[in-house]
Amino acid sequence: MKKLIPLFLLILLFSACKKEGDNIIWERSIGQGNAFFVGLAQDSGILSCGMLSGKPYLVKFNRGRSIEADYTSVREGLFSSAWSDTSGFIAAGSSDGDMLLTRIDRTGSMVWDTTIAAGFYLDISSLAYEGSGIFLAVGSASPDSSDNGDTGILFVRFDTTGQIKQKMETTSIETGFVAANNASEDGSGNIYLPLTRKNGSQKPKATIAKYNKSIQKLWETELYNNPDFTAACYDAVPDGSGNVYVTGRMEASNMSGTLNNSYLASLTRLGEVSWKKYLENSNSGSSLILNESGGVVMLNKNCFIFRKANANDGSDAGIMRMFSECDSYTTDAFGSDMDLNYDGNFLVAGSKGGNFYLALKSSQ
Repeated sequence: MKKLIPLFLLILLFSACKKEGDNIIWERSIGQGNAFFVGLAQDSGILSCGMLSGKPYLVKFNRGRSIEADYTSVREGLFSSAWSDTSGFIAAGSSDGDMLLTRIDRTGSMVWDTTIAAGFYLDISSLAYEGSGIFLAVGSASPDSSDNGDTGILFVRFDTTGQIKQKMETTSIETGFVAANNASEDGSGNIYLPLTRKNGSQKPKATIAKYNKSIQKLWETELYNNPDFTAACYDAVPDGSGNVYVTGRMEASNMSGTLNNSYLASLTRLGEVSWKKYLENSNSGSSLILNESGGVVMLNKNCFIFRKANANDGSDAGIMRMFSECDSYTTDAFGSDMDLNYDGNFLVAGSKGGNFYLALKSSQ
C-alpha cells in the first residue's frame, strides 16, 4: 500500500517545484558589471570573464561551483574572451581603445599583460586557440557601436609567453564601419568572423566571412538585409564538416515602428546560405552552440531565451525560457554567451539588474 504524504510535506514539495520552475540549477551575481564570456574549464569547472566596476575581470569556479581564482585588472576596460589550461588562463579584451591580452596563473595573479594599438578604436577582442601554445586574437569595434567612422579588424597571433608572432590590420582593404564578433576556428585552421558592416549613410548589414590560417579571406556572404533596416551579426559556429551556423539581429517594422528579430542561418563550406530562420521577435541572437544530439541552440539576448533548431533545415525544435516571467521588451536580464556544462546543462553569462551574472540552466 502506498504511503500517504502529510499535507505540510506536499506544501513544501509544491513550493520547491514552484521555486524551481525556472529550472535554474545555480546562479551567481558578483557585482556591478557584465559577463561577456563563459566556458567549461579543463577540470570541468567554469571560466568566465567580462567587466566588473569598469575593470577587466576574470573568474574561475571549481566543479563544485565555488570561486577558485579571480583577477581584476588595474586597467580600465573589459575582457571579452578567455582560455584556460592546467597552468592558468589567457584573457583578451580591450583597454582605452587598444587590444588587451593578459596571462593569469591558476591562483589569480597576473603573469604578464600587454596592450596592442591599432589604427582604429577597439571595443572587444575574441580569442581562438590554434594549438601548440599559439593563439589568434581578433579585435574590432563592437557590432553595436555608434561609431560611424572608418574602423577595421586587428588580427594578432601570439604565444603563451606573450610574444607577438603576427600582427595584421585590415584598414588597407576595409572601408566604412566594420565590426567582428566571436571569432571561431574549425580545427582545420579556418577562421569564421561574424561581421557587421556600414558604409556611408547605409544601414548596418550582417555578413559572415571565412579566412584561412594565413588570414586570407576565402569568402564573405551577406545575409539578406532589408536596406531600410539595420542588421548585425554576433556569433558563428562551424560544425567541423564545413557548415557554419550564424546568429544576430535584423530589424523589422511593426505597428509602433521597428523591432529586432533574432535570426539563425546555416551556410555551406562555400559560403552559400542553406537556410535562414527568424525565431524570436523583439530579441537578438547573441550566442550559439551545437548540442550533443546534433541540433543548434541559440541564446536570445533579452531574458536569456533559448531556441532550438534542427541543423539540417532550421525547423523549430523547441523553446526554453530562463525565467518563467520575463518581458523581453522591458527586461534587465541580458545574455551574452553560453556553453554546455559537463552534464549537458546550459552555462550562460551576461548581466542581470546591472550585475555580472552567471547561471547554470537545466537543458531539460
